[in-house]
Amino acid sequence: MNKVTRLDGWSSPIVQSVTHTRFTEDGSMLMRPDGCWDFAILKSADSTIVLRTGLTTSAVTHHYTAGDEILSIAFKASSYMSLMPGEQMRDKGTVLETIGRDRFWLGTDVLEIPTFDTVDGFVHKLTRHSHVEDNSLVASVVSGHPMAMSERTMQRHFLKTTGLTYKTFTQVERAQKALALLQQGRPAADVAFALGYADQPHMIRSLKAIMGVTPSRLACD
Repeated sequence: MNKVTRLDGWSSPIVQSVTHTRFTEDGSMLMRPDGCWDFAILKSADSTIVLRTGLTTSAVTHHYTAGDEILSIAFKASSYMSLMPGEQMRDKGTVLETIGRDRFWLGTDVLEIPTFDTVDGFVHKLTRHSHVEDNSLVASVVSGHPMAMSERTMQRHFLKTTGLTYKTFTQVERAQKALALLQQGRPAADVAFALGYADQPHMIRSLKAIMGVTPSRLACD
């Protein structure tokens, strides 16, 4: 069985969660949209890859081999990197140049590749050097307590920071909630009604497009 260690509510206000996965057998998994962007460290027997991903709007299949590891640092949607702004990173991943197996280039800086035990120091360095900053305006919108601003200002900041329109972001959020409720065994019709979908078929189409799964497929898993 694959070994997964996950911590939510990380000490940094810009980090949503940190997950370390060690794969014990060959296989594949769906990487589903979660409203965050990531630094992902992918380790195999012969390579270490540092990947910066943007917010995603559909599921991506990741294939792995026994012995592979992934360390994923999920940053909140309101945090952004001027080097790789959200509007340029939607549904994309950028592989960063590594130096040996323990360092990588980020702009003109050389940083140590983080491990699960050194994530705090890594994130602190990112913020100290202003590689990652928080957009308080977008944070207020995501939290459900938006600052006073015009609709145009909100949409402009949201798109530039996250790479998504606010409407698309909320569609992903709703699909996440629907998936969680269905996994708890709630009837699909009840979930569709509770979350404000037009009808059950509408929810099914949304889940298939965004999460790569349907209620009937969940029942078979």
